[in-house]
Amino acid sequence: MEKLRLIKRGAESNIYEGYFLGIHAIFKQRIKKSYRNPELDHKINYERTILEAKIIYTALKNDVNVPAVLFIDPNNYLLVIEYIEGEIVKDIINTNNPTQLLPNIGKRIGELTGKLHNIGIAHGDLTTNNLILSSTNDDIFIIDFGLSRRTQDEEDFATDLHVFLRSLESVHSDFKDIIYDAFIEGYRKIMGRKTDEILELVKDIRMRGRYVEERRKNRSINE
Repeated sequence: MEKLRLIKRGAESNIYEGYFLGIHAIFKQRIKKSYRNPELDHKINYERTILEAKIIYTALKNDVNVPAVLFIDPNNYLLVIEYIEGEIVKDIINTNNPTQLLPNIGKRIGELTGKLHNIGIAHGDLTTNNLILSSTNDDIFIIDFGLSRRTQDEEDFATDLHVFLRSLESVHSDFKDIIYDAFIEGYRKIMGRKTDEILELVKDIRMRGRYVEERRKNRSINE
């Protein structure tokens, strides 16, 4: 194994780009938390490393575009996965503003998300920063399953859609409607009738968020 360079330093893990047995790879190293009991910290990092690897493998064998797992060392909280050559979708939208490409990109992300949900996986951090347009096969891959979970709860799926919509509103507001409408079209293609139920839950989640925000504003005014 050869770690070449640190490409992302996060609260939960550090991400390196390097090579594993000659294969271009990403090394995800979970971080020990000094404020946690050492035994509990080891248990959490150990189990999360294994869970993330299993979820990625499940997605891969069910024909979802995710990086392949190359190596796992749960005792050292290390996960090595395939490096996806390509461009982050966030950068594609922000840098090039390719409005003619956006409906296709949105639809493909929707299909990809639907495939994940259809096999009982919620991603947990579905943003355009965690999607890559591959330069190898011109398809979209989803990455970073650190917050993912196995679930059949439609509210977990709705939360994925809510997070995706929020990311569009905050980072790609000019193209939000184009992308999200196409996303729902692709999602519906996979999830069928369940889509309407999940969209109703998305509305509920957003209403709750607005209620909390209004309450915070009123509290700060009164103080």
